[in-house]
Amino acid sequence: MKEVSFSVPVSGVVRINGDSITIIVNKAETNISLTPETQKGKHISLEPGQTLYDVILEVAREVVRKKGFNRFSAPELYQEALDKYPELKRNSFITRVIACTPNHSSYKHYISKRDYLSYIGPGLYTLNDQYKEKQDLFQNANVQNINSKRETV
Repeated sequence: MKEVSFSVPVSGVVRINGDSITIIVNKAETNISLTPETQKGKHISLEPGQTLYDVILEVAREVVRKKGFNRFSAPELYQEALDKYPELKRNSFITRVIACTPNHSSYKHYISKRDYLSYIGPGLYTLNDQYKEKQDLFQNANVQNINSKRETV
């Protein structure tokens, strides 16, 4: 195969208009946009001043209230949080759950030093007493009193 070198004079126009560039060569036109595309679901949108740790505490309280007892898994918390925050990423949420659990073996890798939850076994957590809603504490106190009366009888 033989190659033959040649040159063709081409004229064109480049237009810059705000966030877009238009290049016109002969009758061909190409548009380039300089605005970054925002991807839906890329970042969770929380209230100003609210963190993902606040969401975990809120959701843990809600799960305990709905279930009526203080035992849940991280995926349960995640499913509950998805109702309010559909763009929430699962891995980010689960790692923050671990970061809120001082007795979890991986807690040492996080700097948050939150103590909302306790790890009670493979995949199971409880909400620590100081973070329970006041009415939950009252109900637990009544259950303990009933149980102690039964033991003394």
